[in-house]
Amino acid sequence: MGFTQVGFIDIEYDNLQLLEQCQIIYINGGNPFYLLYQMKKSRTDIILRDFACRGNMIIGVSAGAVVLGPNIEIVHYFTPEMNSIKLRDFKALGLTNKIIFPHYDREDLFLNSEGKSIEDRLQEYESLHNCMITRLKNNQFLISEYLIE
Repeated sequence: MGFTQVGFIDIEYDNLQLLEQCQIIYINGGNPFYLLYQMKKSRTDIILRDFACRGNMIIGVSAGAVVLGPNIEIVHYFTPEMNSIKLRDFKALGLTNKIIFPHYDREDLFLNSEGKSIEDRLQEYESLHNCMITRLKNNQFLISEYLIE
């Protein structure tokens, strides 16, 4: 893709001023609860907001995409057991208004004791919360503009 330099920054331990030198930030997947918690604790959320305001690109994959949206409540709905840190505030970065559901094609990741499919549960969630979920399969992506100026 023409990148001449790639660096890895751990927001829990590394100097976050390094993020300000980046042209593109790629946020990897993992546990969305832990990721969001660490982003807020380290103030990476503020750095990312400023980064976006300057017109820079942020790429989120899996949990990294979910935390860019308004909240991570959909994660709690599907996998509350992932919230091992007992996060209570599910408000995310709000850089986009898209609520992302990654791995839409992976029923094996989201088994349900009632035998409901991912789609059945997403429709149920949308109805209960009067919202629209953006479903992304593992081979799909979404390009979205920021909500901030």
